[in-house]
Amino acid sequence: MSAKKSIGTFALQLTIDGVGADRVLPLDAHINGVTLRIPPWVAPSVIPGRSDLLEIWILEPGASSERRFYNNLFPVPVVFPGPIHLPAQYLQQTGDITLRYRVTSGDTGNEDDSLPQVFTLKRQVPVNLKETVFPNATPWGYFNCYTSPAIWVKVVVRVPAQPGKFLANDVCELYWEGFTSLNGPVKDTKPPYAVLNAIPGTALRLPKKLTQQEATSPQGFDFTLDTSYYVQYIKPIEYGSAMCTYTHYRNGVALAGSYPEIVKIDRRISGSSPCGP
Repeated sequence: MSAKKSIGTFALQLTIDGVGADRVLPLDAHINGVTLRIPPWVAPSVIPGRSDLLEIWILEPGASSERRFYNNLFPVPVVFPGPIHLPAQYLQQTGDITLRYRVTSGDTGNEDDSLPQVFTLKRQVPVNLKETVFPNATPWGYFNCYTSPAIWVKVVVRVPAQPGKFLANDVCELYWEGFTSLNGPVKDTKPPYAVLNAIPGTALRLPKKLTQQEATSPQGFDFTLDTSYYVQYIKPIEYGSAMCTYTHYRNGVALAGSYPEIVKIDRRISGSSPCGP
């Protein structure tokens, strides 16, 4: 394998197996790690007894400083490195990671640095948590003009108790979105199967950090959409539905998601304007 020219004063960019133009790491990266490939560098050392030094650093999501996870000497005659494994221990937090490397010449002591490269780490989150419930909905699963308390005052979305699932300081994030159908999202029958009936502006993500009492409560715990949420997220659903799911995080890592649940919303009154402000 022959050396290639660097780009300006910087070393060529590294590559990661299985990563395309979107720069998203393979979904099993947090389990199996990933394979890096460092391009052959310009002007490897030639003086017998000398060695080129290759170092690689990673900046993990949310970290304030990077960590060097690889350093290795390549003695003359230099044989460029093959695949380099980035262990899964560095890929536990979802978000953006930054990688860079440096080659230090054994002949001259000159350092050749690559530009930092950003990749995105996502994780397949298992869907195994119970659906939300709506304690103030009718037995037929409706919020209507007679719901108490009125939906323009507050809407309660409850996560049912699931012993052993939650701990104090875990975060659960509620996702709420409105649709024009009573039965939630309607998708196109052709790829890419886009949702056809979402109500613009009604998508809401609402995180909650759990207390010890909430995490262990035999009743579960509640998200409350009070009056401040009404105008944007609830009022546009005059006759339709809202779909709710939630995701469970611990130390910033998504552990599981819930199955979706639908609540029907009907603010229509025959011969009158829709109820509510």
